[in-house]
Amino acid sequence: MERSAGAGRLSSFLGTWEVKRRIIDHFNSSLITFEGQAFVTPVQFEEHGDTRSGIATLRSSRTYRLDEADSEIVVRFPDLSEFIRIGTAATQCVIHHCGPDLYRGRLFFRASDAWAEAWRVRGPRKNYLSLAHYRRV
Repeated sequence: MERSAGAGRLSSFLGTWEVKRRIIDHFNSSLITFEGQAFVTPVQFEEHGDTRSGIATLRSSRTYRLDEADSEIVVRFPDLSEFIRIGTAATQCVIHHCGPDLYRGRLFFRASDAWAEAWRVRGPRKNYLSLAHYRRV
């Protein structure tokens, strides 16, 4: 991942990424997996793949809007409300409040073709750990 500050930070993310995610859901005492691809354009992050829990498999997707502000990438929900900001550090901590639920994340950028995110989510509606690995296709 490009670690220089300034305009063009988003360009280091552009392209197609293979995604593998594992989620430990403490509410249901279950393991959930996701495998798919992420597509990053100058304005959007889009993820599509299969989510498996037990014997069920569901087609899943999510989309975020992307903007650059100074040396950060602003990740927004489809309604344009802010989710998180990604800076230039190789390891970053991010926090997002979703109503009464709290998302605490760590982002790890080790190379230009691989990165990972870990989330601990707690609240009255959610209680899970998530770890995702992204590899450039």
